[in-house]
Amino acid sequence: GSKSKTRSDRLPFLPWRQTSNSMMKPSVGVKGKVRVKTLPPSLVVGPAPGKSDIERAKQTIVSAFLRLEDDSLDGDTSTDDETSSLPMKRERGKVSHDDFVVITPSSTNGSLSDVHTSQVTSSLPLHLETATQLGLMSDPAIPTLTQSLLPDSAPSSSRRFLRRWLLIPPPPDIADAMSQLVGTLKDDDNRALPSLNAPPITGKVSSLIRAGQASAPVFRELLSSLNAGIQILLLDGEDCQRPNGMVVAPLLKILQHDTGIEARDSLTLRNRFIETKRIIESVVNTNNVDDTEKERISHFGDVIPPAFLERNEVIWRGRVKQIALECSHDVPLAAQRLAEAVALDFWGVESIQFNESGEIDLNDAKETKSPIVQDIFNNLIAVKSKPSWDSSIPRQTEDKSRYFHPRDRNGKVLRTRYTTDRVQEALSDYVETCENARKEVEKVLTRLSWELVDNGHLPSIMQASHLNLILATAAHHAASSNMKGWSNAVIEDESTSAGHFEGVWPYWMDKSESIPNSFDLDGLFLLTAPNMSGKSTLMRTTAAAALLINSGLCAPLKDGSSIRRFDSIFVRGASADVPTEDKSAFGAEMGDVAALLRSCGARSLVFVDEIGRGTSPKDGTCLAAAILEKMAVSGMSGMFATHLHGILNIPYVPLAESRLRKKRMAIQDDGQGHLSWTYKLEDGVCTNSLALLTAAKFGLDPSILQRAEELLEYWNTDTIESKMHFDENSSDINMNTAIEILQSVVGRGVCVPVPPSYMPPPSLEGSSCVYILQIGKKYYVGETDSLSQRLSQHRSKGKDWSSLSAVAIQIEEGKSHARNVESLVIRRMSKDGFDMISVADGTSIRASSRRGT
Repeated sequence: GSKSKTRSDRLPFLPWRQTSNSMMKPSVGVKGKVRVKTLPPSLVVGPAPGKSDIERAKQTIVSAFLRLEDDSLDGDTSTDDETSSLPMKRERGKVSHDDFVVITPSSTNGSLSDVHTSQVTSSLPLHLETATQLGLMSDPAIPTLTQSLLPDSAPSSSRRFLRRWLLIPPPPDIADAMSQLVGTLKDDDNRALPSLNAPPITGKVSSLIRAGQASAPVFRELLSSLNAGIQILLLDGEDCQRPNGMVVAPLLKILQHDTGIEARDSLTLRNRFIETKRIIESVVNTNNVDDTEKERISHFGDVIPPAFLERNEVIWRGRVKQIALECSHDVPLAAQRLAEAVALDFWGVESIQFNESGEIDLNDAKETKSPIVQDIFNNLIAVKSKPSWDSSIPRQTEDKSRYFHPRDRNGKVLRTRYTTDRVQEALSDYVETCENARKEVEKVLTRLSWELVDNGHLPSIMQASHLNLILATAAHHAASSNMKGWSNAVIEDESTSAGHFEGVWPYWMDKSESIPNSFDLDGLFLLTAPNMSGKSTLMRTTAAAALLINSGLCAPLKDGSSIRRFDSIFVRGASADVPTEDKSAFGAEMGDVAALLRSCGARSLVFVDEIGRGTSPKDGTCLAAAILEKMAVSGMSGMFATHLHGILNIPYVPLAESRLRKKRMAIQDDGQGHLSWTYKLEDGVCTNSLALLTAAKFGLDPSILQRAEELLEYWNTDTIESKMHFDENSSDINMNTAIEILQSVVGRGVCVPVPPSYMPPPSLEGSSCVYILQIGKKYYVGETDSLSQRLSQHRSKGKDWSSLSAVAIQIEEGKSHARNVESLVIRRMSKDGFDMISVADGTSIRASSRRGT
C-alpha cells in the first residue's frame, strides 16, 4: 500500500540527504514528506566488547525498522484484498536481523568513476565529545566555534547552517566547492552581492504550504527568497563566464548537496524560480504596487471610529489581488450602509449627504462630539445612553431608530450600551461580509499553496531559500576572515604528513593578542608541559583549524599551510562524571577512548588530553601508554598530552616509537628563578608541571603551598618509579655524550669542565657561555654572561644541586647566539634520550617565587 511506498528507499526515523542518483523531480514525489522519529532508548544498542560500531548501528536500525513495520501492520484495518494481505503479513513476520546486510561502496557494482569516488577520503560526523570540545555544543566553558566564524551582524540562520555543516562535515568535492566559493568572495574586490537578507524558508513554512495554511506574509517571504535566488544566479553573468572567479558553479554544487534536489544547470533553475515567482505574484499582493492599486480600509471620517473598521478589515485586506476575489467587493457597500445608519441614529443627522472628500457631512448633526463607544471584545459599536434629542422626534410604529440594549457575544444583555435595529442590522451585515471576505482570502491562498505543491514548485522554493542562505553564510564568513586575518590552506589528499600548520592561533582570540605556533604534524605528538602552558589550547586550536579547512572554510592560520584530508577528527579532553548515565569520570573517559579506537585509523586526526588521571598513577600510566601505543601503531596523527611522566620511559614497540614525536610547551627563565609561560611548542619533554607555581597564581593559601613544599622532601621518587620497572638511563647517556653534543653544535672552542664545589675559570667572566649541568641522573642546559654567579645560584638550591658537576664553553658571537646554541643543545639532548629538567626543579626556586609574590 501507500505506507510501504513512502519508506521504500529511506528509513523514516533517520535524517538524510538525497544523493544525485535519487533527486526529486518537479513532478515526482513533491508531496512526499520525510518524518523524523526519535528512537526509544530500549532500541539503541550500547557498546560491548567485540561489537563494532557498524554492527551496533545495524542492529539498532533494523530493530527500529522491524518494530515500525510491525506497528504499521497491526494498525492496518484496510479490508481491500483481505485474503492476499494476510499471507503477506505472516510472511513479513518471519523477517529477522539475519535477513539484513550492510552494503558498502566496495560491494556495489558501480562504474569506474564510482570506485574512484569511493576511494576519496570523506570525514565522518563528529563524535559528541569532539563536538563539545570544539565549541559546537552548548558548553559555556568552551568558546563557541560558530560565533568566531561570522561577524556579529550575521543572521542566526547562518550560524545554524555552519554548525550543521561542521557537525556533519561535507564530502571532499562539496568541501572543495565551499573553499572555492569562500576564496572567490574573500579575494574578489569587484563583485557586489545582492541583498542577502531574504528570510530562510524553514521546515515549518514548508509544512504550512503543504497543509494549505500559508498566509500572505509567508508568500511574500517566498517571493523575497525567489527574487534573491534569481539575482544570485546572475552573479557570473547570463552565460556564467565571469572572468574574475566563479560563484554560481560551486554554489549550485553545495545547493544540490544540501537540499538533495538536482541543481546542475543555472539557467534551468533560474527559469523555475521565475515561473514560481509568476504564479505567486498573480495572486498575492506585493509591497511594490502603485498607491492607486493598493486596497484601502474603509474610512468615513468621524462617523465610525477608524479603529473599528481597521480591526475588521486589516486581517484580510491587501493580502491578495482584487482580481482573485469576489466577496470582498461587497464590503465597501456594507460599510457605507453601516456608516449611514450610525450617522442617522447615533449622530442625529437629518439626511445623508457626502462632502467633496467622499465622507458623510456632519455639519447638521445634533451631536457635536462622537457619542460612539467601541466594544473590542464583542466587536460592536454603540452609545452609552439614549440621545437627549431622540424624545423630541415623533416616531412611527415600525421606526427602526428605537433604542435598546444590545447583547454581547455570549447573548448577555449589555445594560450600559444602546443601539437601534437599523444600526444592528447594518453592523451584522458588515461583520458577516468581512468574515466572508476573510474566508475567501484564505481559500485563495489555500488554492495557491496546493497549486505550488501539485505542480512541483515547492522544490524551487526550498532551493531559492537555501541558495540565499549558503551565499549569505559564505559571504559573511569571507568578510569575517578578512577582518580577522584568517586564511585557507591547501588540502592534500595524498600526503605522508598530517599537515603543516603555519602560525595557527586560538579561534576565539584576536590575532594581535595571541601567540601563533608553526609546526609539521608528521606523526603523533607526545606532549608534556607545565600547567597553564597552553597545551590544551594548542590541541583545540589545531583540531578546529583542521576541521574548518577540511570543511572548505577559513581557519586562524597564516598562508602557506597545508593539511591532509582526514576521514575522522576526534578530540578527547578532560571530563567529569556523568550521573545520568551512571558513569564516573574515568568510565566516561574510557567510553570515549573506546569509541576513538573503534572509529579512527591511519587517515584520522586525534587529540587526547590527560588520559588516565582518574585512576591510580600506576594503572593510569600503563593504560595511557597502551592507548598511545595503539594509536601510534594504527597510524593516527595528532597530539597526546599527559602529566603522567612515567609514560616517557615506556618501552614501546618499534613501529610506535618511529611515529612518536616528543614535544613540550616552552617556559622562560629570567635567570633569577622566575618563570613565565611562552605558549610556544618546541621539541623535548617537560617533567615539571609547575603545579605549586600555578596554584600560587590562582590564590591558593600560602600555608598550603608551604606545606606542599615541605612534603616534597618526603616524596621518594626513586621508590615510586622503581615499581614501574622502566630503565630510565642507558649506558650511552652521560656527561661525555653531552659534551660531544655541545661541541658539535658550537663547532669550535674547548669545553671547560667544572667539578663539584669548584669555581669556573675567571677568564670566562663577562663572556657569553653555554653550560651543561649534571644533577644526579638529570641534566640542565643554560646560558649566561656570569658563569660563577649562575653556578652559585644553582648550587644554593640544596640536595643534588649542591654537588652538581658542570661543563661550559665560551660563545664569542655574543648573548643572542648563545641562546640559539642553548636551544639547539636542548633539542639534541632531548632527542638522544637525556632526562632534561629546568631550573624550577629545586625547592628553593619555588620558595623564591613565593617570596617574590
